[in-house]
Amino acid sequence: MASAMPLVLLLLCLLVTDTHGSRRVIFRSTDDSGSSPPSNAACPSMASGHSNGNKLPLVHRLNPCSPLKSSGIRKHGKAALAEILHRDSLRMRYLSEFKAAAATTTAPALSPTSASNRTAPAMPNVISSLPGVFTYTALAGYGTPTQQFPVYFDVSGMSNLQCKPCSSGSGDGTCDRAFDPSRSSTFGTIPCASPDCAVELQTSSCASGGSCTFMFRNSTFLYANGTVVTDTLTLSSAIFEDFFFGCLQADNQFFFDDGTAVGNVDLSRRHHSLATRALLSSPSGTAAFSYCLPADTDTHGFLTIAPAMSDYSSLAGVKYLPLVTNNPTAPDWYYVDLVAITIDGKDLPFPPNEFSGNGTFIDNLSSFSYLSPPIYAALRDKFRRAMAKYQPAPAFSDLDTCYNFTGINYIELPEITLKFGNGETMDLDDRQFMYFFRDHLDDGFPFGCLAFAAYPTYGYNWLGTQMQRTKEIVFDVRGGQVAFVPSRCGLR
Repeated sequence: MASAMPLVLLLLCLLVTDTHGSRRVIFRSTDDSGSSPPSNAACPSMASGHSNGNKLPLVHRLNPCSPLKSSGIRKHGKAALAEILHRDSLRMRYLSEFKAAAATTTAPALSPTSASNRTAPAMPNVISSLPGVFTYTALAGYGTPTQQFPVYFDVSGMSNLQCKPCSSGSGDGTCDRAFDPSRSSTFGTIPCASPDCAVELQTSSCASGGSCTFMFRNSTFLYANGTVVTDTLTLSSAIFEDFFFGCLQADNQFFFDDGTAVGNVDLSRRHHSLATRALLSSPSGTAAFSYCLPADTDTHGFLTIAPAMSDYSSLAGVKYLPLVTNNPTAPDWYYVDLVAITIDGKDLPFPPNEFSGNGTFIDNLSSFSYLSPPIYAALRDKFRRAMAKYQPAPAFSDLDTCYNFTGINYIELPEITLKFGNGETMDLDDRQFMYFFRDHLDDGFPFGCLAFAAYPTYGYNWLGTQMQRTKEIVFDVRGGQVAFVPSRCGLR
């Protein structure tokens, strides 16, 4: 009976066959509420110096193997949908403000401060009510000798790290997880007058004083004082001397990821990012980096620094998409030229100029994919017609195309294909465009929603992490392209 189905997880066995342009998906729910998480013996080595070459294990924050497991957050299970949507809404708000600020040439992420005016504003602790804002983490080593910390990776901002001394001594131990510059023999500061200060802060002026200081703000509205510094960064076997990052003097109230991840490593195309440094120290024919995101909380992904493009040349089904580099809002981020979307082989009915020509952003911090209102409306309406035989379910926040599959042994989902400006097409896997859940309704209700939503402003589109799962994404910055590689990485 439906009421006897477990509350903890809905496991889907997705078996695909062609049925008149649709794919058949077999439901099977299994009670693993009594199962134990994988043992530590099954965990990949998370230590920076003990990974496979330049490949670092990448895990979900709720994975039992996560380096965050000692922090006190939930250790195992599926992230709640409300939590995922809350995080996405914060990301959306940040990107909206970033876009608005870019129009006035003032970015919201960083602003120079003077040595005499370095007080973070008092504000509500957004992070404490939102565990796991930054979902995928790895271990990175800083300084000489190496101090290891869990960090997340971001494709849209400068590298930062929690540093000592903290801005207040709360005595709760959070400052113990901060980088101690006094213990590193390779630590250095950047003078205010240095050209590198202006490059890193992306401003032509620097506040008076000896060091390159700034006020930091990220996509969850964490505020902190910071100083631009350099030190050695160690990621697996890759070592980057004099790596630039912001040393943040934040207390426990303004901490990364509810007091767990200690910082972030920038993978954008900025001058001092890890991607740029990787290319400077690698031969031609190498990409800046690639990643495969874990498909769920029990699987492992990876982040690879400077993979060889020849590793992918013999693989079938690889989609190579040119990078769009003319986006005026954030030219250092990663965009592809998405020009159309089809359902069951038919283009959605919206004018081609709805895609503004500035590219579709590949984001690694939001879960769902967001489209400008006319594009999303066309996708939603066509998808609803294709799913007309199934019982609709109430919308859940931004996910407004949901279905109740109670008592159904299998469902038929339409084919969704993305079309790009160079003629490439990419068929989406079921796990990329559907989100299945039942954590907010009564027991026994297997629900599913279209994993796309409308972005409130026109002309802005981005692809979230759910759409990227089951693929290895290769960022070939030198070659001006992104490769989507079919893979079973991150799957059971």
